[in-house]
Amino acid sequence: MSESTKEIIKRTALSLFAQKGYYGTTMNEIAELVGIKTPSLYFHFRGKEELFFSVYEDLANEYVSLMDRIMNTTESMEIEDRLFYIFEQFINYYIDNPEKQAFWNQIILFAPPEIKERFFAHVSNCDIRSQIKMQEILAREIEQGQIRKGSPFKMSWSFRSMRQGITYWLMTAPELRREELIEACWTDLWLGLKKR
Repeated sequence: MSESTKEIIKRTALSLFAQKGYYGTTMNEIAELVGIKTPSLYFHFRGKEELFFSVYEDLANEYVSLMDRIMNTTESMEIEDRLFYIFEQFINYYIDNPEKQAFWNQIILFAPPEIKERFFAHVSNCDIRSQIKMQEILAREIEQGQIRKGSPFKMSWSFRSMRQGITYWLMTAPELRREELIEACWTDLWLGLKKR
């Protein structure tokens, strides 16, 4: 099944927005790379903001599906293996899909002021399910004595921050050995989480 013009536009826009950001990307440039005239682009999207948000919504839905799949895969794992799998799979996915990570970076770091509030409200909503699930996992393991006493909320943010930090480092310093860095950072994180 061939890709529709609308999908080609979004794929091209994703690449440009990831590289150049919202302000650095023009509708003329997108149309030219797609191989259509700019007025034809407006047949599919009313403007750049709508196109940007459409690309974002696709990635947000993909993120929710990814995290659901990762979390569901770990249901029967022991806690250390479970948390490591969640940690590693997220990092590997975004390192293997650098344009998607770069697009997320653009939203988080450089969202245009006129659409920033709309994006951050939506980002928070699409991420809340995986955050709640992570806090539930941590709370249960604290109760069972596998993880040290502490705030599941704060622990989930430490987990997330280290995971995201490693993803950024691997994107900016590809000479780092991915598996070794993930293993080393995971060991430090796990030693901080587990009950002593």
